[in-house]
Amino acid sequence: MPPLATLIKSESNQKTPNPTLNLKSGAVLAALLIAFLALQINLPLRSAILIGADEGFEVAKATLCLKGYKLYTDIWNDQPPLHTFLLTEALRHDSSSMLLPRLITAGFTLLLITAIFFLFLRLSNLRIAAIATILLIASPGFLLLGSSCMLEIPALAPTICALCALVFGSRSRQMFTTLVAGMAFAIALEIKLISLVMLPVAVLLIWICCREEILSGQYFARSVLIFAISSAATTILIDLAVSQGAYLAHFHESWVSHFGRTKSFDYGAPDDHQFSWIALLKNWDLSLPALGGIAICARNLTRAPSMAAPISWLAYCLLIFGLHRPWWNYYYVHTTIPLCWCAAIGIDSLWKKVTWPEGRLWCALLALYGLCAGAWIQERLVGEIQSVQNSPQTYASLFLKQIELYKSQARWLYTEEPVYSFHSGIPMPPDLAVLVLKRYWSGEMTNARLAEDLKSFKPELMLLRNDSNPRPFRDFINADYQLIYMDSGNLLYVLKSIVRPEVH
Repeated sequence: MPPLATLIKSESNQKTPNPTLNLKSGAVLAALLIAFLALQINLPLRSAILIGADEGFEVAKATLCLKGYKLYTDIWNDQPPLHTFLLTEALRHDSSSMLLPRLITAGFTLLLITAIFFLFLRLSNLRIAAIATILLIASPGFLLLGSSCMLEIPALAPTICALCALVFGSRSRQMFTTLVAGMAFAIALEIKLISLVMLPVAVLLIWICCREEILSGQYFARSVLIFAISSAATTILIDLAVSQGAYLAHFHESWVSHFGRTKSFDYGAPDDHQFSWIALLKNWDLSLPALGGIAICARNLTRAPSMAAPISWLAYCLLIFGLHRPWWNYYYVHTTIPLCWCAAIGIDSLWKKVTWPEGRLWCALLALYGLCAGAWIQERLVGEIQSVQNSPQTYASLFLKQIELYKSQARWLYTEEPVYSFHSGIPMPPDLAVLVLKRYWSGEMTNARLAEDLKSFKPELMLLRNDSNPRPFRDFINADYQLIYMDSGNLLYVLKSIVRPEVH
C-alpha cells in the first residue's frame, strides 16, 4: 500500500519508498517512548490519592474481588470483566499502593503509543508518524489518562493494535493478520465496550488495503467476515474464562445503563453532559494544522483511497462523540488520535515547503507555529503535572490515619470517593462500590435503595464529602454514628458501638 506521503509529495514529482521497520524508525519510536516515561516519572504514581476521576471505581471493584465477591452478581458493573480480572490478579501480589494499578495502565499506554506510531508509519511516513505521536503524547489530558487506573487507555491500546495488524497484512498474509486483528479487537471489547465504536474504522482500513492491493470485493467480504468471527469467538472465550460464571451478563447491565430510557432526573440527565465543541478552539495547537491536513487529504482523495482514512476517521469520531450523551472528558482521546494524524499531515506538508529563500514565508509560518504551539504545550503539560503533584497525597491524609485505627474492627467502609476503599484496604458494600450517575438515571439505583442498603450493611466507617448536599441517610447517620474527624473536604463517621474511648 503506498503511503500518504507518496501522494503528498507527488505535487513535486518526488517518490517516497514504502516505510519499513528499520533501525531508524525503531530509534525514533524508542525516543518517543522514553519521552513519555520522562514526563510520567514526574507524577507521584505511588502516593497521589486520585489522578483520574474514575480510578476509585476500578480499584474498589478489585478490592471486593480480592475478598471473594463476584462481578455482576455481588458487584454492580456495567463494563466487561477483563480489566478488573487483570487488576485483581496483580493486586494479589501487591496491594500496598496505587503504583501497580497505574503501572498497568502505563504499560497499555506504551502499547498504544507504539501501535499509533506503526499505524501512521505504514499509512504515511516516518516524519508524519513521529509528529502525530508527539502531538498525541502532548495532547490535553493524555498524560494523566495514560497514568490513571481507568478503562479508556487499556481498551484503546488493543483496539489500535487491531487496526495496525489490519494495515500491515500483505496479500500473502492478509488472512492471518486479519485473524490476529480480530483477536486484539476482542481483548479491547472485553475491557470496555466503547471499542465497538471503532468497528467502522476497521472495516474502512480493510477496504483501503483491498483497494491498494487491487483485490476483489469477495476478498474484502472474506476479510471482514474473518475479522468478525475472530472477534466474536475470542470475546466469548475470554468472557467464559474471566467472568466468574456471569457469562455475558455484563452486556445486559451495560445495555440498560448506557442505552436504557432515563427514568430518574434527581441527578440530572445524560443530555446535561455534552461534547464541548469549544475544546477544538482551545486546543488550537492540534486543530489549526489539522485543517491543513484535511485540505491536503481532500485534494488528493481521488488519487488513492488511503487518503480517506484520516479525514473519515476524524469526521466519524466528531460525529459519534459530538452527538453521544453523556459525554465525558476522557472520551476526547478518541477524537485526538485522528486529529493528531491530520495535524501531522498538515505540518509535514508545510515542512516540505520550507526552502530558502523561495519558501521563506512558509519557513516563517512554521517557525511561528512551532514557537507558539511549543510554549502552549509546555505550559499545559507543566500544569497537568503540577495539578497531580499538588493534589492530596496518601502520606498527608489525616483521615486515612484515623481509618487505620479502626481497620481491625471494620468489615465495611462506605465512602463517596471509592478510591479510599483501596487506600484503606477496607471494602465497600458490594452493591454500593460503583455508584455512578447512569445507575440513577436508569432507575437501577435510587436514594431510597441507597439508604436501605446502608442500613442493611451498616458499615463501621462512613467517609462523606463535607458539603451541603442532602443525604437520604442523614437520620441513620445521626442515630447510629459519631463524627470523629472533619476537615474542609471530608467528614469521617464511625459506628457508635465501636467508637474508641479517646474520641469522646
